[in-house]
Order: sequence, then C-alpha cells, then structure tokens
Amino acid sequence: MKVKIIVIEIIASIYTIIIGIAMLCMWIFLLGKREVPDLTTKPTQISFHLIAEFITAIMLLIGGFGLFANQSWGMVIFYISIGMVIYSTINAAGFYGQLKDWPMFIMLIVFTIISLLITTLIILVEFHIL
Repeated sequence: MKVKIIVIEIIASIYTIIIGIAMLCMWIFLLGKREVPDLTTKPTQISFHLIAEFITAIMLLIGGFGLFANQSWGMVIFYISIGMVIYSTINAAGFYGQLKDWPMFIMLIVFTIISLLITTLIILVEFHIL
C-alpha cells in the first residue's frame, strides 16, 4: 500500500512541477512577445488574471517540490494548487473553445482530465479505497 502512494505522489509531484514551469514559461513568452492584446483593451481584467495564473504556477511548484520531498505541507499545497489548475484549465478551455482554437482546447481538456485522475488516485489510495 505504501508503495502505491509513493509512486502516485512522485508522478503527481513531477506533473505539478512540469505544469507550473509550463505556465510560467507560457506567460513570460507571451508577455515578452507582446502577444497579450488584453493588456491594452482590458488591462485591469488581464492583470488580475495574470496574478491568478502566476500564483497558480508558483503554488504548483511549491506543492510539487513539497510532495516530492515528502514534506508534511506538500500534500496540502498540492491539493490547493491542483484545484487552482483544474479551475484554470477549464476556464482557459472555454476561452480557446470560443476562439475555435481546437488544439489548445483539446490540450486543456486533457490537462484537466489528467489533473482530476491524479487527484482522484491520491484520494483513493490515501483513504485506503484502492
């Protein structure tokens, strides 16, 4: 039983670290190339959105490293950050679906499903259901 949770936690920690890094890189790249048109058309809205995205990415990194290092707070931060990323990917999927950008839409739905599956597996193993 202990081996199951360790393997799942390692997978979850690597996944959250990768997603956190990807989120940071994506936004730094888009901002650097000035490909965020909302900065001029909706500056307040996009500023708050960017703050939420950066906080989510940082929380994913903290949670991922904490979980990987088997810190007592790692699981708590993981649950908070994975909830944040699930909300973020569902929200972004709606945005890209509206634009009919199907590759981004599909990718975000896949990330949502993976996040939900990893979280569900951890809960099932932690509570000895699996």
